[in-house]
Amino acid sequence: MLEARSTLTVYRACVLCAAAALSACGGSAPGVTVQTGPTTIPGGDALGALDITVTTDRLAVAFAVETAPPWGVARGGIVDVAIVKDGKVSGDLASLADFLPDGWSGWPTSYQVVAIESQTGDEVVVRTERDWGDVRLVTRFRIRAGDDRIRMQTEMTNAGDTPLAGLSSGYVLWPDGGFIFGIPGLGGLFDGATDDRLANWSAFYDEDWLLGLHADFDDHFSSDGRDRFLLHDLAVGETRSFEAWLEVGERGELAPLVASGIDIDGLPSGRVTGTVNDVDGKIVDGAVVVAERTGNTGSRPYAWAAADGGRYSFALPEGTYRLYATARGYAKSTVAPVEIDEGQVVASDFTDLRPPGELAIRVIDEASGAPLDARITIEEGATPLVGYFGKAVYFTELGATGTAALTLAPGDYRLRVSRAEGFTAAPIFLDIAVTSAESREVTAVVEVVADPAARGWYGADLHHHSDVLDGYTEPHFVMRSELAAGLDITFLSDHDSVENNVAMSRLAAERNIPFIPGTELSPSWAHFNAYPLEPGETISIDVGASTAEAIFAEARRMGADVVAVNHPYIDYGYFRSRDSGTIPGGYSSAFDLVEISASEPNEQTIPAVWALWNQGQRAYLTAGSDAHDVWQEVSGAARMYVYVEGELTIDKFIAALRSGHSYASAGPLVYPETIFGEELAVTAGESLELAYSVQAVSGLARVALIERGVEVGSKSFGGETVEVPVSFRVRLDDDSWFALVVEDANGKAAYTNPVWVVVTE
Repeated sequence: MLEARSTLTVYRACVLCAAAALSACGGSAPGVTVQTGPTTIPGGDALGALDITVTTDRLAVAFAVETAPPWGVARGGIVDVAIVKDGKVSGDLASLADFLPDGWSGWPTSYQVVAIESQTGDEVVVRTERDWGDVRLVTRFRIRAGDDRIRMQTEMTNAGDTPLAGLSSGYVLWPDGGFIFGIPGLGGLFDGATDDRLANWSAFYDEDWLLGLHADFDDHFSSDGRDRFLLHDLAVGETRSFEAWLEVGERGELAPLVASGIDIDGLPSGRVTGTVNDVDGKIVDGAVVVAERTGNTGSRPYAWAAADGGRYSFALPEGTYRLYATARGYAKSTVAPVEIDEGQVVASDFTDLRPPGELAIRVIDEASGAPLDARITIEEGATPLVGYFGKAVYFTELGATGTAALTLAPGDYRLRVSRAEGFTAAPIFLDIAVTSAESREVTAVVEVVADPAARGWYGADLHHHSDVLDGYTEPHFVMRSELAAGLDITFLSDHDSVENNVAMSRLAAERNIPFIPGTELSPSWAHFNAYPLEPGETISIDVGASTAEAIFAEARRMGADVVAVNHPYIDYGYFRSRDSGTIPGGYSSAFDLVEISASEPNEQTIPAVWALWNQGQRAYLTAGSDAHDVWQEVSGAARMYVYVEGELTIDKFIAALRSGHSYASAGPLVYPETIFGEELAVTAGESLELAYSVQAVSGLARVALIERGVEVGSKSFGGETVEVPVSFRVRLDDDSWFALVVEDANGKAAYTNPVWVVVTE
């Protein structure tokens, strides 16, 4: 078992080591500059007095020596990455680039030593040594002038007396925003084996930057290629070595990663070149040429090269490809098959790009004609591979409720228009033809079949992120997405940050909707949502080096009335860490709520919460989507419905939430006769009727009554979408509690908090 240990004392010693080593190296060299102190990278996070920034003519990176890295990771990795062009350093592009010994599990550590190991005229090597329980980790970051790549090498040694099995070790690269291409050939997969990949690199980009992670040691990936891991064991005394390359680029084309992969892996290659024009023979600004690689599983997207001034040039490994040209809003050109042989240069021109059309959509309520906020998804039709060319998901505007303007490539589309889909309305579909260089207007009419707020039940997604750290959603799109989800209260909880709460509060005021400001306190062994926070309060502790009790105390100091245990059974979940004994200072029960998640399985969470209720701890349910990217994830996919009497206020909502007057749902609606969280008194042996009304827009399947964690009654349905009364009669001799589980036809469930029953003689 990995033992959790304190880090503070040894950390103080290690930063002195870094400073001494830097002084011995002289601090700078031609082509390479080394600085201590707050990073000079604009927007960087390494702000400690002993942090290290290394800058070359091509890139700049900052190491967290004193600064706490995100998500409770041990100090010593890269927390800032920037491009250097013409002597100017760009803004920070990354949250973390580092080696993880066992994925995103808890990281028990007692020391971190970061030092400049060597420095020559054109190279710096930063050496980081840390422990992970009884494992010794030494990582070297080799940074050379004139190179777009950083070489990362790690030695992992089991210095304990117990063999370790089933580890998942490797490198991670987490960008700040932008778009994810991931590993070529594995696009669309969040995690899995790397067997079918087309290349050894993963890519992250925006229009004016590129980050890449080259790795060939790994056998599986997660987080869309941001994590590159090897599944392995580590015997007593065994040392295992890992290597990867971090690459930066000045623009959002992937051709440089292809060229680097050819170089690093020694691949035979050739080149394809040519021109790109529209149907009128004109040059298209910002056009690219996309290469799909053909193999046993068909053709899959591989990379793209920019067509500057109408010309492109693309180095490709030997193989068979399909190429096409495209641009923002433009339809794809005719596809050109290309065979690349070693040393060969192939010419391929594209002359038939067609410009976009415009589509204006208006979304209204069928009954009232009032405009509705909505999410619009391209179900069928052209969606661009290149992220900054456009998306597959759109939202209605904040300032003009119920309206959206789409610029789309010409062609036929099937659009899905969603307003609180699966909760209070079903989606509708629009079949639309978009014509090049023409505009069209359409109206989407949504039938709203339920209105929980009219009966005092208010919905909120109580776990949501913006564009901080691993988030990809600017605050105004968080607001648009939460409004499209039909939520009555808006919410934000970024990792260890409150910086976007002010923007969300302003947007909420503009739309006259309540907002709850929160944060997700994120050590490596658990995540906790804390809310609502007092205005202006910021986190004053090192969350990654704190105990559970200290984290809970900090949440209260910031004004939080609620501390919620988020996704308790993921690898770094609080209950899983409790069971493995890796919580610094030990387990504390001083939390209020436990999350039902839209992004993680709840099979272990529900019985665990029921067990807490049986033990007398009234830690009620909460729910949230954990959405980081609203173009890939749906806000409000899991939400809390909270009963508030009279006028809705944040104070009343929070009080009702803490009192259990609520239920978690991924779709079904529940209206109880006795409000959840209330206490009933009955005489021993007396019969008690528990009555509810239930509804599921997607069709009602089943309702189960739970007593003290055991199903004691159920009713099945045939997919009804209208509201249905349900009741159960029970007899009691001892104190008990009852809760409901409601399932819809799509397998989505609602879990209620309990009604407590006290039996008297």
